[in-house]
Parts: sequence; C-alpha cells; structure tokens
Amino acid sequence: MFGGDEVVKAKAGGGSATLSMAYAGAEFANALLRALNGEQGVVQNAYVESSVVPDCTFFSTPVSLGPEGAEEIHGIGTINAYEEGLLADAIPDLQDQIKKGVDFVKNN
Repeated sequence: MFGGDEVVKAKAGGGSATLSMAYAGAEFANALLRALNGEQGVVQNAYVESSVVPDCTFFSTPVSLGPEGAEEIHGIGTINAYEEGLLADAIPDLQDQIKKGVDFVKNN
C-alpha cells in the first residue's frame, strides 16, 4: 500500500520513488516489446496469477515472455528455512491484498 514510502526510505534520500517505479515500468515494457517482436529468452519478474505459492493466487516471480505474452511462470527458486518463514508469515497479508484487488476489479 505504501510501496513508494518504502522505496524512499530504502534510497535514503538518493532518489525518487516515482522515478524508480517509472524506470521499472519502462524496463518491463521494453522487455515485453522485445518478446512480442520474437526475441527469445526474455525473462522479467511479474506479478501474475499463478500457483507458485500455495494459498496465493497471485505472486511475483520470473516469467518468460514471448509473442503471446507470458509463456512460462517460473518458481521462486530455492529458499532457506529463514526465507520460508518470512514467506509463511507474509501469506495472510498477501491473501488479504489479493482479495482486495480481486474485489475491486469485480466491482468497478
């Protein structure tokens, strides 16, 4: 909800959250255009509907892009026990946020 605030804090005054998000969007758009034009091996992180994380219908993972859009959703890779705990702790909030987003789309 306050991702921009977190970016500003992380950058410790070294830049704008808006600029960071704009750059990320531009990078993704450029990668998508390359894939749509037939370039092979284009992989970008994307927040997509998937079954990668049990109990989360959407998650952000690397996605192979191609002429038809998302071609393959990759897993989160190997994570250690500490990271597994962090993920488990985050799932209830992720589920709440996903529900809010899905409900918003259904109602608007």
